[in-house]
Amino acid sequence: MSDDIDTSAEEVDFDRFEDLIGEDLVIARIEADDMSLSTCAVGMADVIDAHLTGSAAGAIVAENDISMSMSGAGAIAAQGDITMDRSGAGAILAGGNVSIVQGGAETILSGGSVSVESGGVGVVIAREVAIKDGWVGLACGGNVEIGNDVEVMFGPREAVFIGAAFGAVFALIFGLIVTGRRGYDDEE
Repeated sequence: MSDDIDTSAEEVDFDRFEDLIGEDLVIARIEADDMSLSTCAVGMADVIDAHLTGSAAGAIVAENDISMSMSGAGAIAAQGDITMDRSGAGAILAGGNVSIVQGGAETILSGGSVSVESGGVGVVIAREVAIKDGWVGLACGGNVEIGNDVEVMFGPREAVFIGAAFGAVFALIFGLIVTGRRGYDDEE
């Protein structure tokens, strides 16, 4: 069964659809098994599978996979794979693999592998990371492959400086807490 939407956004909000196919919609919140949207804006989507083309979403949570083409999202989370073509997202959380072609994300946390081609990522943490022709801020993984034409913002030298700065700040805060407690204990 397929539910085509020809109604206004107010009538669509908070319904659960089996197969949602929509075009030129503005939806605040939607729940669907399989969601395919084109040139739509969605605040929050709770779905099994999601396919977006030329659309924008605040947040998408999927039990399986998410695919995006020429789309953007604030945050996306999927238990399966996430595929993005000429798309971007603020934060990505994936149980499976993440593939980005000509796009990017601020933060990616993946239980599988992450592949970025002609794109960029601020911070990526995954089992395997492969970045070709783009840029990356920080990449952490069991196997990290950075192509020759990739600009890395934080290399090994910068990572040492960041670690030292973090350690110094942590020691200072810990020292202030311990010193403050001693003064408090002395007053009693």
